[in-house]
Amino acid sequence: YKPRLNQTLFLMSINHLMPPRILGFFLISFVAIAFMFTGCGASANMSLNNMDKVIEMTKGPCYGRCPVFTLTVYDKGIVSYKGERYTDRLGTYVKKLEKEEMERLLREFKNANLWQYKDAYRGRIPDMQSVSISYYEGSRKKTVTGKEIRPNSVKWLESLLDQIAQSNTGWIQKEAPQDNVPDYLIPNELVVELSEGIDPEEWAKSYVQADMLLEKRLNDTEFWVFSFDDGLITPDVMLEQVRMDEDVISAEFNKQIYNKLNSEGDGKDAKKDSTVKQQAAKQQY
Repeated sequence: YKPRLNQTLFLMSINHLMPPRILGFFLISFVAIAFMFTGCGASANMSLNNMDKVIEMTKGPCYGRCPVFTLTVYDKGIVSYKGERYTDRLGTYVKKLEKEEMERLLREFKNANLWQYKDAYRGRIPDMQSVSISYYEGSRKKTVTGKEIRPNSVKWLESLLDQIAQSNTGWIQKEAPQDNVPDYLIPNELVVELSEGIDPEEWAKSYVQADMLLEKRLNDTEFWVFSFDDGLITPDVMLEQVRMDEDVISAEFNKQIYNKLNSEGDGKDAKKDSTVKQQAAKQQY
């Protein structure tokens, strides 16, 4: 926002109608408001990709209505909030922290010394929200992830970041919310790699509350396709729960291309079986 020339001329034209003291106060107020709008516009229009991350917190889904978002603190005190689900701010919002607030945040992270902690802490309550906090120091990055079982100093840092995330002032929308599930994904199917010795059918029974079923195996791999009722549980929550399962090595949403490749593989196997049967029949004669 920039003051227009005609607005400035208007102020000059009325200076003979106002006492000097009142006119001076009016001009100072006008300039302050102009700078305020200019600062807000600059925060909204700046490219976050060109800024260096300092701190980042990501909160995942849970069984319920936990806010799912990523809060990122950049150098110079710029903060972005990317809301994905169950939050009043869906999409990407930005704001600028006060100098004192930014300095305090950096001081608390430095005193916490995240480098002394493990990268991940396994929780005992699978339904709880997973929280990841990252700290950037030069070329180094430290991330601590966990649920209810984490060091108290890490939980304290989370509370400080929550205060920023829950603040209702200063936020400006930068990007509108986007669809979280691309078209090439199958949101009610998961491709899961299970640990050695785990029976896929028996494993699926542990998610009976989501009506999980074993669909098929991906060719001759150790990856299995499971379906579930996304009317009973949202896809993101289901994926998060499966990834935290101690019997799971990896998990992701099924993709259209996986089904295509699997069908092609089944077709080749069927053609091979047919050829073998034909050769066996010829040998009989």
